[in-house]
This record gives sequence, structure tokens and C-alpha cells, in this order.
Amino acid sequence: MNPIECKTPTSKDERILSCLILAQLAGVGSQRVIKLLETFGSIDNIRHAKEYELCEISRIGQSLAQEIKSALQSSAKYEALIGEAKTQLERAQKLGASVVTYWDEKYPALLKEIYDSPAFLFVRGEQRVLQNKSIAIVGTRLNSEYGKQVTRRLCEGLADAGITIVSGLAYGIDSIAHKTAIEKQSPTIAVLAGGVDYIYTDPKGHIYPKIIENGALISEEFIGTKATSDKFPKRNRIISGLCLGTLIVESDINGGALITASYALDQNRDVFAVPGNIFSKKSHGTNQLIRDGRAKLVLSADDLLNELQTPIRPDQTAKNDNDLSLFSDLSELTKEDQAILSCLNHQPIHIDELAIRCEIDISDLLAMLFELELKGIIEQLPGKLFQRKLK
Repeated sequence: MNPIECKTPTSKDERILSCLILAQLAGVGSQRVIKLLETFGSIDNIRHAKEYELCEISRIGQSLAQEIKSALQSSAKYEALIGEAKTQLERAQKLGASVVTYWDEKYPALLKEIYDSPAFLFVRGEQRVLQNKSIAIVGTRLNSEYGKQVTRRLCEGLADAGITIVSGLAYGIDSIAHKTAIEKQSPTIAVLAGGVDYIYTDPKGHIYPKIIENGALISEEFIGTKATSDKFPKRNRIISGLCLGTLIVESDINGGALITASYALDQNRDVFAVPGNIFSKKSHGTNQLIRDGRAKLVLSADDLLNELQTPIRPDQTAKNDNDLSLFSDLSELTKEDQAILSCLNHQPIHIDELAIRCEIDISDLLAMLFELELKGIIEQLPGKLFQRKLK
């Protein structure tokens, strides 16, 4: 056999089974799985290949070639590999999941462009959404109220424009992004660090069943695999690789969201960031990305769409409610109301501190705040906290 000849597997079932067998071999990652199958065409051809033929494949040295031969030519080991592959397919069937390989038409086109594309993906939900125009939105697990509001507003605008939201279903910004897409009845894709059956951030199933209904849970990890720390960076490259661009909302300098941003930059994809309070640790990472020119500053969904040259749906072109401006039309407000608003921004402030700043008695201030809340200009949060409302 000449390993230079490309012999991409032709049978879908054969592709899936071959991928699941090869993925179990130590030292054989996605890129080697792809190279092996594109070179030899089938798992049987790989089993019968000469050691030197395996060595001719990029990044497969003699030691690894020997290990591959040993595992595939031992009847007992090979039967065990086939058994686990078939078990994965049975588990997928019970979950209503499917397997999409690198060579399938429904494999995400953008994901195929990155250096270390997954050889296959387990998909729970709609395979069709993998082809949608998508933007990744990721951020801190310990978001502020500001981060929550910004994420919701941006996701609403993107959903209105027909953009699919991709995130990692982590606590905080990720979950807020998914929830907002669900509320807008817009597809969303959650990329998991464990198997598609392991949703540790949503044990009671408040979010993920709805993602499956109109979007997808995806993972390159075997079903039954738990999410461990080493798997999150692998997951993050898929999040950014699926998308036209990646948006970071609130992240410290060492936050996992910045790893996703690094992957996006390496993949030659756009990175965007929402500016935050310079005194907030949650914004150190995003502000630094903007300062260093590694991310484009974003204030609205339209900023993202314009940068990506993505047309807005015709029925949304007249809408301006996605603007994140701090300012509203204050011309009809009293001087007292305007004075209160001048002391408020998108960072919550306690009623006692606000009363001191405004030099207004708390009883009078509460009445004024109530009127401003009715007008949709401010909002009250638990604990007698108040802040400006995003317009």
C-alpha cells in the first residue's frame, strides 16, 4: 500500500466505527485519526499496514507506530476496542445522539478550517445548527449584574439577527448566553468538556433539554467521560473554531475565557470584548485584550454584526433597542430625577449610599426611584440595590 494515496473512508458507518476505535489508542489524537483514515481508508487497512507505512504519516514515529500495530493486531485488544466503540454507539442511541465525522456533509465547515479539527463529534440535538452562522460568547463564572445585563442584551440582538450563540454551558456568562437564546427561541450550541451525557452545571435539567430541542449539545469526548481540567482547553478550541468570532464578557487575566480568545486568534478568527470597570477584577482580562489591540471593543450587537459583515434580518433593521448606551432621553425628567441618574450607572449601588451622594432623604428618594423604575430608566435589585437599566 502506498500511504501517499488519499483513501478517505466512503462508508459513513465505517467512518464512525473507525474513528471511535482509533480514538481509544494512546497517543492518537484527532489529527492522527484523520491522517490515518485519509491515508489508509479503513481500520482494516490500518491494521494490515506495515510499520514503515505508518511512520510515513506526519507525527507518527516508530514508537507510536509500534504501539498502534500492537493494539490493532492483538485479537484480544482489538475486540476490546471494537466493543467499546459499539458501546458508545449504543449509549448515543439511548440519548438520541448522533456522531458526525470530519468527512460528513453536516460537519461544521468553519471547524474544518482549524489546525486541530476534531475527528468526530457527538451531537445531541439538531445537526443542522452546526452549519449556522455563529458567534461564541464566553466569560467568567462569577459574573456581575453588569455582565449579566450586557450578555443578555447582546445575545438578544444577535438572536434577532439570526445568529446562533455558541458557549460552554459553564456557570455565569455561558449559561446566561444560552438562556437568553432559549428565551428568544433561537438556536444555541453548547460545547461540553465531558461527554454529552455529563452536564454537571445543569444537574436538574433547567437548560440543556431546551438546548437540545432547538440547538445542540456537542462534544468530542466519549459518552460517560467527566469534565476534567485538562479537557477544558480542548473544548475551548471547538467553541472558537465553530464561530465567525468570539466575544468575551467579563474575564480576569487568567480566566478560561481568555484561553478561548487565544484559540480564536490562533485560528485567525475575530475576537471582541466588552469593556468593564477598571477597578473590577472581572474586567481586567477584557480591558487588557482591548488595550493590547487583541480584541475589538463592542458596545452593541450591531458592532459585532458590522465587524463581521453579517447582514441583519430585514425585519430587524429598524430596531435600535440593542444599543448599550448609558443615556436615555432625559429632557422630560425633573432636575431631581436627573441628579439621581447622574449618581447611577450599571454598577449596583445601595440605597443608603445613593441617598448620601444625592443628598436626598431616603423616604423621598425611594418615591423618586419608584417613579424612575416605572419609566423603565432604572431597576431595583435584591438587597435595596439600584442601577441604571440598559436601553
